[in-house]
Amino acid sequence: MDLVLTNRSNNKIIDGRKLAQLHQEKVKQKLAKLNIKPKVVSILIGDDPPSVLYTNMKQKKALEVGIDFQPTRIPATEDYEKVVDLIKQLNDDPKINGIMIQLPIPGELLQGYDKYELLNLINKKKDVDGLTSNSPFLPAVVRAIMEILQDAEVKLEGVNAVVLGASRLVGQPVAKELEKKGAKVIICDKSTPNQTEITKQADVIVSATGVAGLLKGEMVKSGVVVVDVGAEKVNGKLVGDVDFESVLPKASKITPVPGGVGPMTVICLMENVVDAVKSIP
Repeated sequence: MDLVLTNRSNNKIIDGRKLAQLHQEKVKQKLAKLNIKPKVVSILIGDDPPSVLYTNMKQKKALEVGIDFQPTRIPATEDYEKVVDLIKQLNDDPKINGIMIQLPIPGELLQGYDKYELLNLINKKKDVDGLTSNSPFLPAVVRAIMEILQDAEVKLEGVNAVVLGASRLVGQPVAKELEKKGAKVIICDKSTPNQTEITKQADVIVSATGVAGLLKGEMVKSGVVVVDVGAEKVNGKLVGDVDFESVLPKASKITPVPGGVGPMTVICLMENVVDAVKSIP
């Protein structure tokens, strides 16, 4: 079917930074009305450079909007049970509104435990990352994707949507959200045969594989909307899952890397924190 898209401008490249700034102002306004400074604790295990960078980004944004963000560094060699005890303490602390564990969690700490066992210890009302089972919050990146599509006024009812990447953290939850909006969704992972035939039929493609340049121009049809969740370093340059230069001419809307989903993900996390405060009885 033909994709129904109402363009707000002639620019097909979605400016995630500009949209994030608009959302940031809304977060500030909501916090001002709530008359409270929420407190969030971010548990960073080990010293993975991207994790440290992302934690710093979250802390900076939290301070900008008026959220008390407390990073807690834990060595990867720490005892697993001590991390469990820390989560339980934070769950019981009424002054803490949000708890998050920065992923990935080092295997050195897990030592055979499943990471979801640890994540699921977080009180769901404080799970602002949306990573626990049956969390009331969307993962920030999923919320960001849906906000981007909504702002771009992409009609999802009845359209063919393809999600590249079947992870529990992004691919599966974003597929569910697209289905809720009425889209007909196909999830592809590395084992899916004939992916090009599938992507060529898609009106909307969300790619979250972590494989740089995976989606190329010859794999999409004209008028497709593409949301690129990837963020990989190639020759010192940050790039996404999408071969941007070859897909751009065919796309009606496309998110760049950097400057697309990334900025929106950080501010959507702050929106989850606001929602966590509002959910307090």
